[in-house]
Amino acid sequence: MVEDRWRIGMEGPQIEPSKSVASSSSALTVLLLALMTAAVCYFAAQLGGFLIIREPQTLWPLWPGCAVLTAILLVIPRKNWIPVLAAGLAGFVVYDLQVGVALSAIAWLIVTDILEIVVAAWGVHWALGGVPHLNSLKSLAKYCFFTVFLASVIVSTIGMYGLDGNRWISWRVIFLSEGLAFLTVAPAILGWVGEAERWARATWVQVFEGCVLMAALISLSYVMFVERGGSYPPALLYSLLPLLLWSALRFGTTGVGTAATMVALLSIWGALHGRGPFLERDPIDRVLSLQLFLWFAVIPFMILAAQVEERRRAEKELQGVSQKLIEAQEQERTRIARELHDDLSQRMALLGIGLTQFERSLPELSPDAQERLGKISEVAAEVSSELHSMSHQLHPAKLDLLGLVATVGGHCREVSQQHELRVEYIHRDVSEHIPKDVALCLFRIVQEALRNIVKHGQTQEARVELTGGGDEIHLCISDHGVGFSPASAQAKGGLGLISMRERLRLVGGHLDVDSGPSQGTRIYVRVPASDSGAQKRNGTRAFKANA
Repeated sequence: MVEDRWRIGMEGPQIEPSKSVASSSSALTVLLLALMTAAVCYFAAQLGGFLIIREPQTLWPLWPGCAVLTAILLVIPRKNWIPVLAAGLAGFVVYDLQVGVALSAIAWLIVTDILEIVVAAWGVHWALGGVPHLNSLKSLAKYCFFTVFLASVIVSTIGMYGLDGNRWISWRVIFLSEGLAFLTVAPAILGWVGEAERWARATWVQVFEGCVLMAALISLSYVMFVERGGSYPPALLYSLLPLLLWSALRFGTTGVGTAATMVALLSIWGALHGRGPFLERDPIDRVLSLQLFLWFAVIPFMILAAQVEERRRAEKELQGVSQKLIEAQEQERTRIARELHDDLSQRMALLGIGLTQFERSLPELSPDAQERLGKISEVAAEVSSELHSMSHQLHPAKLDLLGLVATVGGHCREVSQQHELRVEYIHRDVSEHIPKDVALCLFRIVQEALRNIVKHGQTQEARVELTGGGDEIHLCISDHGVGFSPASAQAKGGLGLISMRERLRLVGGHLDVDSGPSQGTRIYVRVPASDSGAQKRNGTRAFKANA
């Protein structure tokens, strides 16, 4: 009893430290997140202060602080919003105190910032849930409603009373400033953080392409908006469109947000210092013109990027469905082939044996009856053979046992024997260790191509060539028949070519079809092989399977 109490007493406290450790770890994480947010918001405020109009009245042509803080809230759990929001606002206050903003103005600005951020963050979180992905027109519209429109209207309507000068001018500049930040800075942050795993898997080619795009965009923006003494016509602004189009098509809303942020920062700084194509004498008019230009430059490309990403997502989902359909088709073929081979084919074999034994046990049958019984036995044997052939076509068990080279050769012989078609089969340097999905894909393509030649080719000769080269496997199927128009076949929705292309897409292969009326057909397939260093078959072997 004492031992049990001692054990219980020892085991009980072991649970409490783990809970306290988890709690302290969570608290430390929130603290670090709050400190990082405060630092980020402080530097965002500094960046906004770097782009400030002081004459004839103090205004921010681009205020990234609230957009940055809203984006941070949207990418973290909602339970951490209050401490992180407080830390971000503290970063704003530190900056305001540092530059000498009056306490009454700071209090007014903080209240408006809280309203703006809460409306934007809560609205987007409620409408989109979790980390928002601006990869469709619907999600982009919901995001823009709560941030670019609603939150910007609230902050500009209330915030103009905390600033000196013309309130109508203040409202317009604040609204355009906040909306521009939500169109550029926030989508960039949401994209980089929300899709960090996807960007981490980017290839070096994609990274290089992104660097080239950003370098070209920054260089062109610097020349147009920042370079001293540059007097370029306003029509040169159209040179930005190809780069923004590039970012939209290749990098989605994240790319457009990042690119537009770079352009906005450089162009606003240049406009405030009297550089660039916006040369109105009044700084307010100059900034308003630039803000409107940026708005109408960014919005179409954000919409285009959302449409492109929505289309890509739909295509990816469709490809996933196609893959599942092909996998389901192969599974169903395997099941039917197994039933044909293990059940019906065996029954037909027993029927044939029974008929033979029955014929031998009745020697007194008339010649006519024996002939009829013999024909029934022949039909049973033919049906058994056909069932075996159908089972093999549905699921080539030889593919797993003998490999791709032997299975394709056997199929070519079968086609030659069953049809008036002489198939020449050539193979060389093909690895014995080919992934099952690749081998099945190539075998199905040979099946489909030879079937089409028999049905439509109107020729007596065909050629199948299977070769290995480096890290790839090459398959070429050709004939000198009547040919066809690949474009016309694709327009008619021919399932043969569609099936080939889809199977090759799933294994990373490529298909080329060279054909034309009365010109024969050549189908060329290129598939990557995962084991290029495996032992290869040396020499060239060829045989002719004659009808």
